Amino acid sequence: MLRIKTRWLVLAMAIAVLAVGALAYGDERARSEARLDDLGAEQASVADAAALAGPAAFAAFERDDARVVIVEANGRAHGLDGREVALPGLTETTRVVRIDRPDAAVLGLPERVAMAGVARLPDGRRLAIVRTASRQRDRDREGWAHLVLAMAVVTIVVLGFGGFALMRQRRQLAAERDAELEQLSRAATMAALGSGIAHELATPLGVIVGRAEQLLSRGAGDERIVKNAQAILDQADHVDRVVRGLLQLARGAPIALQETAPAELVRQARALVEHRFARAGVHLELGGTQGAPSVRCEPLLFEHALVNLLLNACDASPAGATVKLAVEPNEHEVAFVVTDDGDGITPADAARAIQPFFTTKPAGKGTGLGLAIANEIASTHRGSLAIGPREPRGTRAAITVPIGTAHA
Repeated sequence: MLRIKTRWLVLAMAIAVLAVGALAYGDERARSEARLDDLGAEQASVADAAALAGPAAFAAFERDDARVVIVEANGRAHGLDGREVALPGLTETTRVVRIDRPDAAVLGLPERVAMAGVARLPDGRRLAIVRTASRQRDRDREGWAHLVLAMAVVTIVVLGFGGFALMRQRRQLAAERDAELEQLSRAATMAALGSGIAHELATPLGVIVGRAEQLLSRGAGDERIVKNAQAILDQADHVDRVVRGLLQLARGAPIALQETAPAELVRQARALVEHRFARAGVHLELGGTQGAPSVRCEPLLFEHALVNLLLNACDASPAGATVKLAVEPNEHEVAFVVTDDGDGITPADAARAIQPFFTTKPAGKGTGLGLAIANEIASTHRGSLAIGPREPRGTRAAITVPIGTAHA
C-alpha cells in the first residue's frame, strides 16, 4: 500500500521522540561526568596551592562545601580535628578521588558526590582537599528536569497529533464504509429494479412484436408498411437483448466478448440516437474511427453505454449545438470520447455522476441510471468512465478500455 497507516506513523514518531530523548539524556549524563572531572582537576590545583602554603594555612581551605584531609604515610586519613575518615580509591599516584555520598556525609559534607584533589606534602604525607559537587549536581538536576519537561511536551504533542489523526482516519474510514454500503445498496436496488422492469416489459414487447408481425404479413405488397413493421421488430428485439444483457450484468453473470472494430460500435450507437438528435436540432459529429484497433467487448452492451453518453450530451446541448463522438487510441487503450458545448458540469456533480439515481436534470426528465449503467458496463470490460468539465464550456465523458485484452 502506498498510504502508510496512521497508527504506524504515530508509533514511528513516538519511537523517534524516545530515541532523541535517550540520546539527549546520554549527552547530559556525559556532560555531568565531564563537569565532575573538571571539579576534580580544580581541586587538585587547590591541593597543590594548599601544600605550598603549609600547615598553618590548611584551615583557610575549609568551608561549608570543602574539607581538608591529611593522609599519613601509613595510609590512615584524618581531618584537621583529628577524626579519622576514609578516602576510598586513594593510591600512591592518585591525584583525583571521587567520594561517594555516604563517605561525603562522614566528612561533614552534604550527602552528595564530592571530588578530592590530592597533593604531596614535603614531609611525605599527602594533602586532600575535598569539595562537594552539590552545585554541579543541582545544575544537573535542573538540566534533567528541563529535558524531561521538554520530552514530555513533545510526547504529548505527538500523542495528541496521533490521536487526532487516528480519530480523523477512523471517521474517514467509517464514511467510506457508509458510502460503499450505500453504493452496494443502490446497486442491489438497481438490479431489483432492472428485474422488475424486464418482467414488466415482457408483456408489452410481446404485444408489439405480435402486432408488427401482423402488419408485416398483411402489408406484403406495400414496401413502406413492410419496412416500418420490420423496423419495429428489429427495435423490439434490440430492446429485449439490451434488457437481458443488463440483467446479466446486474447479476454478475459472465458476458460473451468478441473482437469489434470501434468504427462499428460508433456507427451502431449513432444509428440508435439519430432520431433524438434530429428532434432536438443538435448535430452529431464522428471522428477518429478509421484505423482504430479493435477492442474485445460485448457489442450490444458497449453500444448501449455509448448511447447513454450521447443522449446525455444531446440533452445538455441547445438547439444548433454540436456533439462530438471521437475514438482516441493509444498504445494500450482506446478511448471513446463524447464532448458537448452545453453549460458543463461542476467538479462536485462530476464526482457523483456515476452514482445510481443521481441526476442534475429536472424532475421527470431523467432517472439517474444512464451514467451508472455506462460505468458498470465500462468496469465489466476492464475499463473506466471519466466525466468532467471541458474548456471553455461543456462536458467531456470518455469510456476507456484496453485494446483487445478486456475480460469479463
